[in-house]
Amino acid sequence: MAETDSPDALLTVALQDLRDAADRLSAGLAAIGERITDPGLCHALGELTAQARHASAALVATGRGAGGPDNIWMQGVLDDAARDAETVLAGPLLDQALAGAVRKGVAASVIAYETAIALARAQRQDDLAGELDQLRARDAAARDELGSIIARLAGV
Repeated sequence: MAETDSPDALLTVALQDLRDAADRLSAGLAAIGERITDPGLCHALGELTAQARHASAALVATGRGAGGPDNIWMQGVLDDAARDAETVLAGPLLDQALAGAVRKGVAASVIAYETAIALARAQRQDDLAGELDQLRARDAAARDELGSIIARLAGV
């Protein structure tokens, strides 16, 4: 495995990691979405799937987002969601569990974007930092929407 030996190389790794997370999320949401019963959550996950596809394409378009290692954090989140889909009673309980799992993955992406933004700004790549901040803001909004959905499903 190659050694990441510069801030620029670390930025490339961060972009690849974000792109793999977006790819995994969009693929994983299709699989777990079939088990969702709440229309609002179904809609939110559909929007998030489209958003993840857009993010993946935008990250590849930077010229640095393709390739790289697997995003094991997002894969772990999706594995948890798949397990919940098999073990939690279908209906509001499962909807809450799946919304929570997806929210955890999206929250991790928000933090990863913040790291990539800082790396880009430190290297005076302000245009890239701006693009990443727009993607971060979309994920942050999705994270917050999922939190509201979880609260609604829980009756609070």
